[in-house]
Amino acid sequence: MLRFSLPICMIGTLMALTADSEFGLWIARPALLVYLITQWPRQGYLARGLQLVALTLATSVAAFHSDPLPILLDAWDRFCFFATFVSALGLLRVSAMRSRLIRDAGQVLIRQRPTWRYPTLSLGSALFGMIVNIGVLNLFGAMIQRSNSLKAAGGDRAIQAVRERRMIMAMLRGFSLAPLVSPLGVTLAVILSSMPQLSWSKLAPVAFPTAAIVFVLGWALDWWLRPRHLTAPVVTRPSPEPLFRFIALALGITVLVFAVSLGLDVRLPVAVLIACPLSAVAWMAVQRRRLGGGTGVVRAVTLLGRHSRLIFGASRNEIAVLGGSAFLGGLLIPLVDQAWLGDLLIATGLHGAPAAVAAMLIVLLLAQVGLNPIVSVTLIAGLFADTHVIGLEPQVLAVALMSAWSLAMISSPFTAAMMVLAQLTGRSPYTLAWRWDGLFFLLLLPLISAWLFVVDAFY
Repeated sequence: MLRFSLPICMIGTLMALTADSEFGLWIARPALLVYLITQWPRQGYLARGLQLVALTLATSVAAFHSDPLPILLDAWDRFCFFATFVSALGLLRVSAMRSRLIRDAGQVLIRQRPTWRYPTLSLGSALFGMIVNIGVLNLFGAMIQRSNSLKAAGGDRAIQAVRERRMIMAMLRGFSLAPLVSPLGVTLAVILSSMPQLSWSKLAPVAFPTAAIVFVLGWALDWWLRPRHLTAPVVTRPSPEPLFRFIALALGITVLVFAVSLGLDVRLPVAVLIACPLSAVAWMAVQRRRLGGGTGVVRAVTLLGRHSRLIFGASRNEIAVLGGSAFLGGLLIPLVDQAWLGDLLIATGLHGAPAAVAAMLIVLLLAQVGLNPIVSVTLIAGLFADTHVIGLEPQVLAVALMSAWSLAMISSPFTAAMMVLAQLTGRSPYTLAWRWDGLFFLLLLPLISAWLFVVDAFY
């Protein structure tokens, strides 16, 4: 039964969220504890370190707070929610990585002419990132390495090097758009769970123009820095049909999420917990149907059950880091006098748009020394759930934190995205983050900061 501890946690959490079931909570709470204990030996240093910090703080709260149980249980319920959220997305990723459609659509994006390679690869990475998450970097990165052979570059090593750099940067910058545009992502779940007064419909009118700034600047910089003295060989573009099919699939999953949200009257992150596993099983069933008749549903469920240890174990680090960050926030936030903190910031001049920019810079600076944005964004969003104490509308602070998450992905050598690309390219993550993408980051940071002032003026 140990291998089913995470699915049991997911079921209990869904019962609690959709039926307001206290019984569901008491199913999820011990199941998550069992999962974390069994996965501890295989977790990374960051995951284990964060859990030790959380355990130390929980012990302190239990020892010194007059009524610690409600705080501890609420923080643990946050952990259960994000463990379920990561697992739901993980199931979708498993289905995607087994799909031939993903590989075929990826080839369409990779095999583009140089003029259109940046926009197609960048937007494609953002779209694929909604479904495959960080797996898109492994998938597209491997495709880029295979397609960028010396033969494909016409025997010219200079062309080969330029193609690699431009495609890798287009992919990374596109992937960094996901925190701003994806309604299925972890970033939105963190923001909406910490700021319950917000919704996707309130965030989208601000987040999408922010993503447009990132995309347009990246495309302009790619075009401006293109090598004018090199003549690339002509590329034969494949049929776009697989890409159109994938776009239809991604839209279908997104529509299902919103339909569940409206039909069951639940918030968007809760709808993701329901719609993504259903989509994952349906997608896997279509793939398994090819093995010989039937709907494929039984084969899909059997596959998930047979390989549950590997499938759910693969998310161990994400669950520990994201859930641990939410747990820390759940412990710290009730202990902080938010009104006092707001008065302190206002007294120092950090209110309104400057406070939003300062929050973004704090997340970025901490990311440069290895602190994952999951931790800092969770804590800041939780501490300032009522943004009016610092003279801000919640949309402004939310987009500042979402922007910081995106900027950290392209500038910090310590993010998971940068580590994946460093392994694929054989280059240092410092080279990728600070040399290859340094100019883009330095141009983008003041643009986003100025945009936050504009948004604050309109709100």
